[in-house]
Amino acid sequence: MSESTNSGHRQRLRDRFINGEEGSRSDEALLELLLTYAIPQKDVQPLAKQLLAAHGDLISVLEAPLEDLCRTKGVKANSAALIKLVDWIRRNVGLKPASKAVPEKTRQLSLFDSAQPETQRQDMTEKPALKPKIIKRHRTALFSKAVLAEAIDMLPRLPDSDSLNEIRAFLRANLHFNAESTRQRYTGYIISRMFTEGYADEPLRIFAKVFPNTQELRDVCFYRFMCAEPLQTEIVEGLLLPNIGVGSVTRERIRMRLKEKFPESRSINDCGQAIVEAFTSGGIAKADAKKLSFAYRDIPTASFAFVLHSEFPEPGMFDVSKLENNRLVRAMLWNPERVLYTLYELRNQGLISKVSEIDGIRQFTTKYSPAGVVEQLVAGRTPLKAAEFYPDGDKRL
Repeated sequence: MSESTNSGHRQRLRDRFINGEEGSRSDEALLELLLTYAIPQKDVQPLAKQLLAAHGDLISVLEAPLEDLCRTKGVKANSAALIKLVDWIRRNVGLKPASKAVPEKTRQLSLFDSAQPETQRQDMTEKPALKPKIIKRHRTALFSKAVLAEAIDMLPRLPDSDSLNEIRAFLRANLHFNAESTRQRYTGYIISRMFTEGYADEPLRIFAKVFPNTQELRDVCFYRFMCAEPLQTEIVEGLLLPNIGVGSVTRERIRMRLKEKFPESRSINDCGQAIVEAFTSGGIAKADAKKLSFAYRDIPTASFAFVLHSEFPEPGMFDVSKLENNRLVRAMLWNPERVLYTLYELRNQGLISKVSEIDGIRQFTTKYSPAGVVEQLVAGRTPLKAAEFYPDGDKRL
């Protein structure tokens, strides 16, 4: 690329970002723009593609240790420092109230320390509760790999640690792929989809160990996947729910939908395949060579409790309609007619305080954080007895 052409391309990158144009917030576009500030007079798009291929997505590139970044051909100290600077700002700036002084230990942390800040990885005995709300990543970009099946397989085997460095090392050593580069790339995918807050949260790790090889775990992992990849939720809302009566959509219809949203992308086929794989790995739908088949599903109590308390993390009273109309809950393809019944099941098992239906006002009251409800699930609450009835007289075991 000539110097003048390169200069014009860089300016267009900046203009598209400033103007918020379609595609300017994709992982590749953002990383390419970032690299232009560290590497002058060079086409950095190939390097952005190389980094994303090696680490999985932009979040994983930012989180990669400094030494790993510098091993990538074309990444020098300046580029790696800029990437780690952005990562440090992303993790630390704006996360603490302005009126509170930054703890001394946090201020002394090296920018390039591969460990998490102390405030993000306190011992479990020191923090009363883990952060209750999973941060929804505001992305709608295409993704080329689902890696959900691998996440579901590996989560029950993870070490008992909330350090992403330890989790990352374990995954790189134990994923079933022969090539180290593939294990590294898939490690990035798993961490960015399952642990979006910057540490390996205990509720998910414990849930996975208690419910290995179950639909409950597949449900919870698919939920986390949608938190990280909103495009998956958009496909449910735009294609699956409108065709729930038909019970299927063609793979070509999914690709057409992606093409409409990302007309200039060359990754439509890969993303379409990844979306289908996420549905099938999560037990949400079945697929053959031409179509995706689906229907409303039964609601496992344990995974419903996990998702409910993730979406409503603070104990309190809530309108049932807010749960029924919640985007991620609806995208689970759980039978909407059974949501209220499942709330009663949670009440009868002591996992929520109460469910009330008075004068057309339907409410439910929670009493646990996400960590608390997982603790109760692990403890094994008293199961429902055959003599228990629901408001309409329907006897449920």
